[in-house]
Formats: sequence, structure tokens, C-alpha cells
Amino acid sequence: MPAKSRLAWVLAAVLASVSTPTLACVIAPPTPDEAMAERVRNHQATLWARSDVVFLSQTSGFDRVSLTNSTAQGNSTTLVPSLALKGDLPTEPIGIRHTTFTSCGPIPFLDALSAREGDWFVIFARELPSGLSVDATVPIDELVDPQALRAWAKGSAPPAPAT
Repeated sequence: MPAKSRLAWVLAAVLASVSTPTLACVIAPPTPDEAMAERVRNHQATLWARSDVVFLSQTSGFDRVSLTNSTAQGNSTTLVPSLALKGDLPTEPIGIRHTTFTSCGPIPFLDALSAREGDWFVIFARELPSGLSVDATVPIDELVDPQALRAWAKGSAPPAPAT
């Protein structure tokens, strides 16, 4: 293909992607394991830094729920706080649920909503934890952030992270 034609196709693709207000769920290309591990560490460090409350929690009671503006269904569960890693441990269980549906699936994208009864998670939340203030739920065996792991080591908690 001549260089001019190739440039025209590239330009057309760029313009189409910029002018399209909503695109389907974008799937990132595969990355090397080391780069992916670094990305996960950085993401968890960011979660730790911006969270007012971080704690260990176990899932309890899964239900199917109808999603807003959709015929699709999502999940709801209750997080039962167990050990504070940062901030105060919530005194009450916290309900979380999928609220709506996008081309990528039900949101919010919280790992605990795709878990099983009794699974353990590290919960990252803002201010007083509620279903709306939970930013992330990380399975305990996927926790790699050094600050969160140090906080866990200082406390006493039921399960230990997988090594």
C-alpha cells in the first residue's frame, strides 16, 4: 500500500475514534508479566494513598439485582469488616451492588461482586464506608501493596495472603 494511502487510513481511523462519543469496551493489548505486576503495584499504591479507610472484609449473602435502565441483572453482597488496615474499622456490614450496565458489563467493577460467599477482600473506601464510597475490593491473595501488607502484618487477621 502506498504511503499516502496508509496515512489516509491511519488518519481516518484516528478521526473516527476521536469523533465517536462512546466506544465499546476497550480491551488493552497484552503486556509482559513484569509490566503488569508494576501496573498492579502502582494501582494499589494509588488506592492506598487516596483511601481514608482500608480494611479486610469477608463477603456474605449474594443476591441478584435488577440494574437501572437495563433488562440485565447484577449482583449484590454484604461486606463484613474484620480488621482495619488504615482508618477506623467500620462497625456495621456494608452493602455493595451493581447499579447499571455498560458495554463492558455491570458496574461498579468490584471484584467482591463476582466472588463467592465467605471470600476475603481488602476494601479501599473514602470517608465513612458505604456502598457508594467503596472504590475497590482486592482479593487478599492479589494484594501486593507494601503499605497495606505492612499494616496487615501489624494487626491480627484471619487469613494470610497467598505467597
